[in-house]
Amino acid sequence: MTDDERPKRTRSWREIDKMRDRGGSSRRDNRERDRFEQSTGYTKYKTNLERLFSGGGAQLPEHLREKAGPEVAERDEERKKLYAIEDPKAFYAAASEYLLKNELPDDARLLDRLLGHPDEDVMKKALTRLEELHKAGSLKVPPALSQRLASVEIESGDPRIRKRAAELRKALR
Repeated sequence: MTDDERPKRTRSWREIDKMRDRGGSSRRDNRERDRFEQSTGYTKYKTNLERLFSGGGAQLPEHLREKAGPEVAERDEERKKLYAIEDPKAFYAAASEYLLKNELPDDARLLDRLLGHPDEDVMKKALTRLEELHKAGSLKVPPALSQRLASVEIESGDPRIRKRAAELRKALR
């Protein structure tokens, strides 16, 4: 008796349902996971984690700041206050005081503003820190950084600073 001559075995409804459950769940799970990963909450979560672990000026959440210690929270608050100052003269004075107590932050926006500091030592330190962040690949370039570097090239009295600023500006392109 050949296969064509044998009577065809029909499956029970129970067997058919089991086959459906086994095959369809993985596709459904993939669709649900893809939908979740494309949700705004998930993308915010991922970007915040990326900021936190890349060190690009990310701030710890309030509940973690308390656990990290009061000095971390205090330094974070000082940095926020420093960034909020809009008047250039007041900013440079406050930045000088901040740098007496703390080291240079990893925040590219503050480093960008420090490039305009009248004290060339502060400008050199900010430029060095920007170069380090760029080499490490963790520099999130602020929009005005290339313009600020161009002004440092023009205004600085030290030819080495001008050269370093030009090289960094070319590297950021």
